[in-house]
Amino acid sequence: MKPIMRVLLAGRDASQLAEMEKVMVSGTSHILSLRHITNGNSDPLYNLPEMPETLVFCVTSAWEEELRALDERPMARRPPTIVIGPENIAVMRMAMRVGARDYFSFPMPEYDLRNSLNRIAEGLQADAGIHNAKLTAVINAKGGSGASIIAATLAHSLAARIGQRVSLLDLDFQFGHLSSLFDLPPDGGLVDAIVRSENMDAMALEGHMLKHKSGLHILGDTSQQLIVPGDIEEGQLKKLIDVVRSGYDQVIADLPRQIDPVAGVVLESADVILLVVQQSIAHVQDARQMVRYLNTYLGIPPNRMRIVVNRWDKRLDLNVEDIRKSLEIEDLICIPNDFSKVAESANLGTPLLDFAPSSPVSRSIVNLAETLSGKKAEAGQFGLGRVLRKLART
Repeated sequence: MKPIMRVLLAGRDASQLAEMEKVMVSGTSHILSLRHITNGNSDPLYNLPEMPETLVFCVTSAWEEELRALDERPMARRPPTIVIGPENIAVMRMAMRVGARDYFSFPMPEYDLRNSLNRIAEGLQADAGIHNAKLTAVINAKGGSGASIIAATLAHSLAARIGQRVSLLDLDFQFGHLSSLFDLPPDGGLVDAIVRSENMDAMALEGHMLKHKSGLHILGDTSQQLIVPGDIEEGQLKKLIDVVRSGYDQVIADLPRQIDPVAGVVLESADVILLVVQQSIAHVQDARQMVRYLNTYLGIPPNRMRIVVNRWDKRLDLNVEDIRKSLEIEDLICIPNDFSKVAESANLGTPLLDFAPSSPVSRSIVNLAETLSGKKAEAGQFGLGRVLRKLART
């Protein structure tokens, strides 16, 4: 049985609302209420006694004013929204920028609207479920910034130091190599898991995972065939992400540097996006472009993004404030530069947290793991090192 939710249909144009009401009453089983906006306030949620679970907002020729009014309400205080408006790219872009989940124009595609509403209802049901892992997507703003090492070390920190059940997804279908960082065989089953996702549960998924001694589970691909984005069915990938999230506390997804439908599925689902840059003008310029793409085309607000400055060196001219100001994102994390230890760790196939547990890089990423999980790291090797040094002095 499909989940049912309370949907508010709102707008200024009475004839448009009447047409939409017919479509929604005949095409869905959701509980529908109607609001004809006549009070001069463009906000469709203004002064409502009870907030709906989903809003379908029909905008008019005054779409800019209407969408701006919706945007003035904080995201946390408005439900998932579908916007209906003219077939106009500027309106659609602004709708996505203010957080719309979908955009449709007349004549109304009844089937697509129904599917969109059902996806929202299923998402709300999943959010209300007992277990739904936090999903963190890690992506380079510029090639070679170090996102894969950060994703791997972050996942390892969450498993080994925080003690959470963690899955690391290597979503680079062509050049993924995360298993080698843990000295594990290139034997992943990601593509097979995606294909079988419709009939898979969390227990069956474990059979496709590589297991590290820390308890970390890794899912990547080693197919001998060339896999390109068009080979991956987005609906199946979304289903797989849902299955993974149902079985873990944290999911870390390492993405290649590209914005395509496959990456879009993961980025739109992510609770946090870590955008990895280095300390140069070129990296910051690319990061600014990436932030714009994520915000404009995927509707992801800046408060879901964090900037990770990898190989940070305080002696360089480009400082934290410069980067923060340029990208207009407050949440900025600096990972110190220790290239030789990181490179040696990768070459040996020994996770950085085991190879150099007391290095500034390891400590910084463990701190990031604490922030993401809201839990304190166990002392582990950090604490043991302090004890041994203390004993040596006595």
